[in-house]
Amino acid sequence: MKTSIRTVLVVAVTIVALLSLKMYAATPKKPAPQVWTPGCVANVPKSWGAYKGGSAQSGLAFEDSAGTLRFLTNIPCDGTPAVALEIRRTAPNSPGN
Repeated sequence: MKTSIRTVLVVAVTIVALLSLKMYAATPKKPAPQVWTPGCVANVPKSWGAYKGGSAQSGLAFEDSAGTLRFLTNIPCDGTPAVALEIRRTAPNSPGN
């Protein structure tokens, strides 16, 4: 009777040990990529040039290839924003003017 209890105990301990190793050795699943869709999308024409920066006071700034700066302050959803301020480069003054 002692050997049968001992055998059952050894088998039970072995099963518990193997199950414990399997739980710890399991590889974790890769996290699923999170997809986020913005609630608001505004479009800026490519002709307005590159984004140059932004601030709470002046808004977003874009500079085109001619040096014109455009500042956007009120940007609507699903549309093209209106330019709040546009600064254009002029030809340099000739001497004597």
